[in-house]
Amino acid sequence: MESFEILATKELITSRLALAKFGATQQTMFWTPDMHSAPLRTPPIANGMTATMEALKEILLSTSSSQPEDLSRVPNLLRRIRTLLRVYYDALITKRQTSNFRFCDVQNLSDVGLALHEMGLTVMYSPSRLRSLLYYVPDIETFLFDEPLDIGKWRTETHDFGTKVQQDTESDPDDKMLVYEATDKAGNDLAAYQMSFFVGDLLVGLVASPPQNVEEQRRAERAMAKLVEYSTSLVYRAALGDAFTDALQPIYMEKRLTARFAAEGGLPALVDDWAMSISKDLCKKAIDDLPSRAWGSQTPETLQGVFRGLMHVIEVDGEEVSETPLFARIMHEIYSRYGLKPFERASTVRDETILFYFLHRRISRKPSAYKSPEAMLTLLQKFANVPRATRNRHSWILLSIAGRWECLDAQFGCENPTCPEKAELLKLREKRQRGVRDPIIEERLYKWGGASKACAKYVDTSSSMMSFMCKPRTILVAGQCRIARLRASVGIGRTTSWNARRPRPNNAPRWKLRYEKRGRRQRVSNVSKVEEG
Repeated sequence: MESFEILATKELITSRLALAKFGATQQTMFWTPDMHSAPLRTPPIANGMTATMEALKEILLSTSSSQPEDLSRVPNLLRRIRTLLRVYYDALITKRQTSNFRFCDVQNLSDVGLALHEMGLTVMYSPSRLRSLLYYVPDIETFLFDEPLDIGKWRTETHDFGTKVQQDTESDPDDKMLVYEATDKAGNDLAAYQMSFFVGDLLVGLVASPPQNVEEQRRAERAMAKLVEYSTSLVYRAALGDAFTDALQPIYMEKRLTARFAAEGGLPALVDDWAMSISKDLCKKAIDDLPSRAWGSQTPETLQGVFRGLMHVIEVDGEEVSETPLFARIMHEIYSRYGLKPFERASTVRDETILFYFLHRRISRKPSAYKSPEAMLTLLQKFANVPRATRNRHSWILLSIAGRWECLDAQFGCENPTCPEKAELLKLREKRQRGVRDPIIEERLYKWGGASKACAKYVDTSSSMMSFMCKPRTILVAGQCRIARLRASVGIGRTTSWNARRPRPNNAPRWKLRYEKRGRRQRVSNVSKVEEG
């Protein structure tokens, strides 16, 4: 097998860069910042982004060995780039430029990430160059291990706000729309994304290069821990995207490194990258090649991440992916080691996917019948034959109380337009107040949505057969009602005049105040009536 040093060819670096350039081109096609960079002077302004990038290139892309005094400049040059990226993206989001914005003179910000990627790959594929950097510049370890990627306050606040709304059993479509608005705004912050190219490449280089002494072994362990942190954290995954998945390719391509990455907590990232990333096929093969022992050191948190990733796989590839031998093997590896608990926890993660709820219920009836991948595959294939009405009832069971009220007029229960029970429940929904619960009414709602029979006589004139019962609606997944209601509410009850009546002390984010100040549940239709009055 060729050594890691031999693989450090110009062609390999070029091919890796080509993928990143393609991603940058795609990003430009779908998103263009509505703010220009600072003017590029001739010569470029000192300490500006352009001048700093040129200085880094002279040191790290030089064909000759760099001098120690030149290498010692690298950490602070990287910190300068990180600072200016924050200045630029803060200005992009707030629409306010500070005095330091004049240093942000790179005309296309994608060029920053691509240039950092080229420098990172050059160092990564040359272990001798990487060792020289670490030997002469110990401060680079501080930059890599102790100074986290700058994801910014916008993404952090949005993540915390989304978690708060998700955990709120009384959250309604308006709350979720506020999360969507905040997420869309925070998505413009690509400061961490640009820097992650270089950081990811160096971390992978430290892991992939065979250690020659105890110190290098220590660095490799710290680098692996950092890779796991960045790739599995939900807030980091949202910020870094495919840039970090691209950096992980050398890990995914070598079985030894993949097994180590999975055993040390990176398995959720590998599964999620199988679902949706530029390395989808590579990740699928890496999972298929995982040795069985890699599944033996998982925690409840990593298993929950694996199930979340599998839900994404089903969403992207379709439900038929769950009927494959690979999917069955994953289920077997988890069940044979950890029992039913992981399936029970996974069944409550999202009400849109009831597969793991189905597996938990069926396996719990005959725990000893599913101790082989073949038996698990047979059970998974049976899921495809579960009647739609049964799936509806299971989805209804998994919904929160707020979710059931949301889906009252969208997916579940009776589709008779004159259903008296539904009419009564709709009236009760209008009277609901945030934080006020009525167990009797909630039980009534639960029984109505989970019923498979009529609540009143109903003649279906669209068919040659006369039906004298209210027919349950057929659906694809529970939760689509939420999306439908959210889409329907775009622009409704959110006019400038209504928002203007809500003061924003201390320039607090509008979406945050609109959520925290609404103590009473107010339907969109009621808001419209107030405005019309």
